[in-house]
Amino acid sequence: MNTVDVPPSRSRARRYAAMIAALAVIAVSLAANLSRQEPTAAARADTIERLVTLRPDGSVMLARPGVVRPVLEVYEDFQCPVCQEFERGNGKVAREAVLRGEIVLLIHPMTIFSESPMHENSHRALSASLCVTDPAKWLAYHDALYAGQPEETQVGGFAVPELVALAEKTGIPTGDFADCITSDETSDKADEMSRTALMKAVQGTPTVRIDGQDIDWSAPWGGAETEPEQATTV
Repeated sequence: MNTVDVPPSRSRARRYAAMIAALAVIAVSLAANLSRQEPTAAARADTIERLVTLRPDGSVMLARPGVVRPVLEVYEDFQCPVCQEFERGNGKVAREAVLRGEIVLLIHPMTIFSESPMHENSHRALSASLCVTDPAKWLAYHDALYAGQPEETQVGGFAVPELVALAEKTGIPTGDFADCITSDETSDKADEMSRTALMKAVQGTPTVRIDGQDIDWSAPWGGAETEPEQATTV
């Protein structure tokens, strides 16, 4: 994790690990019975991109209609190598759980770095993500940012032309994309998102929470034997 992260107490970790196991997205592992479970017909008919909602505060929600909890929150930084690792593993597991209607996934892009050049690189990537206004394209761009992540200390990483090229590659109109990335309005919103995350006691990235409680994200999610609870819907 980038910067300092304070792990939960052992007793709290055990309590929430059991809770998450029942929901199929657990701190240490994903329930084995769910990982073997065939997706429902509705899940097969949907793609994860159709379940994306871009929220006014810059966060991004993935959920099947009517599912309201449990809420798995991920605070991430596109320049963070550990976030890249998380997304390639447990991040994919979380998306599968969304497709099955088991959780709400709430992604909070932010800038955790305060030093150069990491801060500037991260800020440009965060700003670029805010310029994606089509929910169906956001995840593809999100994944392209991680795939194109520069070295952590690379000066000029995530340069604006590179960010525009990633947008074009993912089918996003690029006519005013560069202007959006470099605009004061986009920059201010990116700064506000990062300040809000820090005010919520995010001390490093990735920070992963279930219904507001920090959980251990470092082990692969898979292998528990607990029967899943039903997701809460409205």
